Amino acid sequence: MNKIKVPFKFNLEYTLESGQIFRISKINDGYRIFSSVIFDVYFDGNYLYYNNADENYIKRFFSLDIDFDKIIEQISVDKYIKKAVKAFEGLVILTQNPYEATVSFICSAFNNIKRIRLMLDRMCTVYGNQTGLGYTFPVCGVDFDENKLQNCGFGFRKKYIAQLQKSKEFFYYLHNLDTNFAKKELMGIKGIGSKVADCILLFAYRRYEVFCTDVWIKRIIEKLYFNDTKQSVRIIEEFGKDYFGKYAGVAQQYLFLAAKKGVI
Repeated sequence: MNKIKVPFKFNLEYTLESGQIFRISKINDGYRIFSSVIFDVYFDGNYLYYNNADENYIKRFFSLDIDFDKIIEQISVDKYIKKAVKAFEGLVILTQNPYEATVSFICSAFNNIKRIRLMLDRMCTVYGNQTGLGYTFPVCGVDFDENKLQNCGFGFRKKYIAQLQKSKEFFYYLHNLDTNFAKKELMGIKGIGSKVADCILLFAYRRYEVFCTDVWIKRIIEKLYFNDTKQSVRIIEEFGKDYFGKYAGVAQQYLFLAAKKGVI
């Protein structure tokens, strides 16, 4: 296997098992990741070992060019986030393929990780390419059939995926937009609301300033910062961005995992 030095505190399990990505499988001491590229990876505490992918792909996918130690220092503004960071030290934000993230997070609405993974795996056996390691993610522009997606368990989401007629150029175009404009463009796609758009921006476009607000984040922010009083999603989003600043999305990911695991 090839190896690359990780330049910051890193935990492979926390990163991959934190709800950022769905098509993963635990193997031996590491993971197999199913994307447009399928590769195996494990971490020995210093080096990331990988196969079936080139170094630049691995560097970008695991965001190895980002100074996450500095980011963690900047978001550690109170005892709650410090507790979450200590519990899940080494969690970083991946940089995924924008099209794959879009399809995946459209599927995340009113869903759970296990079911999302199953749906996507079934879809990939129909529309992906078979390799020795498994099925790749469908390429951007594939013509999805609603009936086939229904058989894959997509339910009401099938129409959103079937209607996702966006080219590679559209997803590249979003890189050049201000975050607010990029979010508006994404929310113009059927099946994408505020939270799903924020997830795509955070996990594919490195827009660390967004604050993805699902039921877990809403509950924990209300509990920790609003004395357990109910707030609108909009207020939670704005609070998160104002309070944690330009790396609010990284703080959100730590709080999300800490809330789910009962740490805070």
